[in-house]
Amino acid sequence: MAELTVEQHTMLEQYDQLLGTLSDGLEYLENNITEEDPPQIQRAFQDVLLGLEQVSRSHDQMTVLFEELQPLILDFHQVIQLLQDWFKLGTNEEKRQLLVEKVVPSYEEWRTRMQAFVKPYIAH
Repeated sequence: MAELTVEQHTMLEQYDQLLGTLSDGLEYLENNITEEDPPQIQRAFQDVLLGLEQVSRSHDQMTVLFEELQPLILDFHQVIQLLQDWFKLGTNEEKRQLLVEKVVPSYEEWRTRMQAFVKPYIAH
């Protein structure tokens, strides 16, 4: 196992927390999107997108530390590709179905594998 600097350890801890926060955000969207589309749904979606962008930027740093992460990072990009369908859908019900049937299950499966990889490096 690679020896991490304090900064790298902190980055991995924050990354791990971000993965959980994104899971919460996706769950919120999944449970609260309705045809009325309250403004907080759009804000939550924007927050999820910003979080996913932050995860993606973290991957650049992480691949320097862990070359073996490449397959997991490719899987992350597949989750993002699923989420891109959001912009093609016309109704909130279609968006909710996209989350329930594709995005959330794919993200959660990926998150579980990624956190299993990261946990040994951040365990105290």
